[in-house]
Amino acid sequence: MADSQKYKLRYVPTGRDLNAKSLDIDARHDGGITELDAHSLFGTMEVEAAHEWFKKENKRTAIIERSAFAGMGKFGSRWLGDNFSTKEMMGYSVTGIMMHNIIGIPLAGSDICGFLGDTTPELCARWHTVGAFYPFSRNHNAINQVFQEPWEPQFNNKTGFYENQITYTDIMVAAVKNKYSMIKYYYTQMSLLSQGQHGAFYKPLFFEFPNDPIAYRDPELNIMLG
Repeated sequence: MADSQKYKLRYVPTGRDLNAKSLDIDARHDGGITELDAHSLFGTMEVEAAHEWFKKENKRTAIIERSAFAGMGKFGSRWLGDNFSTKEMMGYSVTGIMMHNIIGIPLAGSDICGFLGDTTPELCARWHTVGAFYPFSRNHNAINQVFQEPWEPQFNNKTGFYENQITYTDIMVAAVKNKYSMIKYYYTQMSLLSQGQHGAFYKPLFFEFPNDPIAYRDPELNIMLG
């Protein structure tokens, strides 16, 4: 319909039809609230309900959510959604995780190596190295894409680094070990944040050095932890 809200929006996230694979944004909920205003709130309400159940059962909550509304970080965590196997997406993941920490969702991460499209050995190895520092890390991709687990044959080739003495698999394994070496520190910092300590975990340099203009350059290349 020509008078639909989707034709009146000044900005359309993703640039795609918001009614595709979803409730119509003009749909009305109880109290006259439109789907346009409540769509992301529904996911957060699900997370809150799940969190409260675990709390009632005296269990710790570990919910990784994609759809989110303001305040969701009190009840659960997020990953950045379906990304692409490109170096640009790898860079966006860093600033995306920083953003989530800034808005109160410290346990955030992205799909390492990319989710959509075929990755390459170099991209996947580099992404494992970057992803080792994510609060939440996972190597995850879509169906019908090339396999990207570290033990796949495509990663057994020599890299050209260090006089051809290492493979892409070696780099990925080293990244995983690096992640595990920091687990206790991550766990402690996340625990403190969950108890109400102010601040962020995965944060840009300007959080600690706000008066240094250099700290505002290339945020995807510079992070601080804890």
